[in-house]
Amino acid sequence: MVEQIFQADEMNLSEVNPDWTQEELLDRKSIFYLKDIVEILMLDPVKVKRKANELKKKGQNPWDLMGVRKMWTHWIVRMSVFAPYYRKHFRSKIKAIEPNWDGNTLLKQEGIFLLTAVCKLIPFSAHQLRYRAKTNPNSAEEYGIWKEPEMNAFVVDMEVFSKWIKGLWSGEFT
Repeated sequence: MVEQIFQADEMNLSEVNPDWTQEELLDRKSIFYLKDIVEILMLDPVKVKRKANELKKKGQNPWDLMGVRKMWTHWIVRMSVFAPYYRKHFRSKIKAIEPNWDGNTLLKQEGIFLLTAVCKLIPFSAHQLRYRAKTNPNSAEEYGIWKEPEMNAFVVDMEVFSKWIKGLWSGEFT
């Protein structure tokens, strides 16, 4: 009898469809390159690799515990194991923008979004809005924009931001 080496979900190295939502990707039963999933899952690959290396140093197997391993020069992810680990340890408070949204739909949402992603759907550049945030110590309260230290990126609280943008666009304030 031949020993089983691969589990069923370890038999395929799949490509990521950029139109998948986070949940669609997390529900896949396959292996992916880490570099291909970071954008959709809004992951910092350095943190994922660091955690895998920490587990390994403790004598634990990151492939079994978190579904991540380095195979030659590539980091790979076994989604069936990684998905629950991601939901518990890596899920960002930053929400993803759905591919079918336009600027108006986005401004009706609730939650925190990356400024760079928001600016792809509205007629303002990330540079303009970062400058506003940097020059106003109350930018989080007034504009809904601030630099999130943990991510080292500017984020937007859509509830505050959308009110400000609506007033700005209507000429109510400058």
